[in-house]
Amino acid sequence: MVRDNLNRVVVQSPQQNHAAETQNPSEPSEEHPGPKWEQSPDEEKPESTELRQRRLDLLRWFKDNTKEEADFWPATGADVDSVPTHLRPFTSEAEYKLVKSTYHQLLHSGYYWGPMTMEEAHEILRHAPAGTFLIRDSGQPDVFFTLSYQSDDGPTSIRVQLNKLLFSLYGSQRTFASLFALLTYYTSSGCKLTVPYRKQRPERLKQMCRRAFVRAFGAESISKLPRLNTQVKGYVHAYPHSI
Repeated sequence: MVRDNLNRVVVQSPQQNHAAETQNPSEPSEEHPGPKWEQSPDEEKPESTELRQRRLDLLRWFKDNTKEEADFWPATGADVDSVPTHLRPFTSEAEYKLVKSTYHQLLHSGYYWGPMTMEEAHEILRHAPAGTFLIRDSGQPDVFFTLSYQSDDGPTSIRVQLNKLLFSLYGSQRTFASLFALLTYYTSSGCKLTVPYRKQRPERLKQMCRRAFVRAFGAESISKLPRLNTQVKGYVHAYPHSI
């Protein structure tokens, strides 16, 4: 269960999750018509070998091409054969930069699990407290990331949509300029996400200190603070969020 806003609560049962996996997620169900958020927060059918390979291809491409600013840019569908992935090319340079920045920061977050199936994510979250969440790669060829979380009715997965440089949860009309702004909203008071499920447990002390630093001073103030060396500033800016 996640609140789309402070006044609206959506509950997804295991039976609804199963129904969502067996229908086209882009079309309303004839049996359960209504907004996409209400009828199908779960993301997709079990990931096929082909879709998993596509996501792994994209992950390798990111690792190879985001170590430094890349001059390469696939701007149109005609360039798709030149990209070492079966996924669609980015729609614009701005989208490429946004996804690249998001990916880099996710690598520092601790709760990004990379290529993982829905079943694997749900097994990890099955015994976690309600509201625990993680971010993983989506199995859909046109979606980059998926939010998996422990709802009151069990583990659930929701696609993170990216459209016109704005992030949103599948079926919700609420949009955000960044994935981290989306997570900040849904972990705020009145919403049902609580804490991320991090890969490293217990978390490193320096990562905890970085988040406390951001909470205390704000990411925009880090560069102006005295007596902080370049290395510390760079570490904080690598993940300038308090989640």
